[in-house]
Amino acid sequence: MAYLDCTIKLLICHPLSMVFVAPLHHGTSGRVIFDLIIREGKRIVDLELDFREGRAQPVRAKEGLEHYLDLVNHASGDKDLIAELGIGLNPRITQMVGYTLTDEKIIGTVHLAIGNNKTMGGQNDSDLHWD
Repeated sequence: MAYLDCTIKLLICHPLSMVFVAPLHHGTSGRVIFDLIIREGKRIVDLELDFREGRAQPVRAKEGLEHYLDLVNHASGDKDLIAELGIGLNPRITQMVGYTLTDEKIIGTVHLAIGNNKTMGGQNDSDLHWD
């Protein structure tokens, strides 16, 4: 485990397949579009989220917005706070299969998560961690 400026833990998933960090959510602002999310076998396409002070506000999606809202609205705690920034490094994984623990490691991908991040050194407490 490496430490960056004593406030952020950078974690490396072994065998080397992904690096990830629990970002400080204060001041995390901007808009992101997720091309494709597969959760519980359902597709969410082009989900657009606005982050303000680390909190995700849904804007729109081409498909599956209701599924996103249902999962987040039924979670508790810091369910909408940015929890993780990860980069996939596995050259043997090149396409999504619908299983998050594999999909998040696709070579060249960047992903964000919302919800709980206590297991990676963060402070968000929620029953949801959604990559």
